[in-house]
Amino acid sequence: MNLSLTEIQRRRAELVERARVERVVVRAVLDGHSNLFWLADRGVEIVKFLAARKGLLLVGALAFAVVQPRRALRWAARAWGLFRLFRTISRAFA
Repeated sequence: MNLSLTEIQRRRAELVERARVERVVVRAVLDGHSNLFWLADRGVEIVKFLAARKGLLLVGALAFAVVQPRRALRWAARAWGLFRLFRTISRAFA
């Protein structure tokens, strides 16, 4: 397993070229999905905005509950179920 210095340099050059080609391919794939990344970034910004303004979120939820109480109850039931599912899964993997 004693490689000569020229073999090591040749192998390194091959790997560097392969990495360059893979970077070009990955860049082309990611450029094709830039709208999705923009949408995901925007979603994260909205969540951070709402997390920083919990009162605003509470007012919106209360207004929704007053205007459409049945729908608000259905949403609350779904949210509670998802919360319980998340808690069960997180405890299983903890």
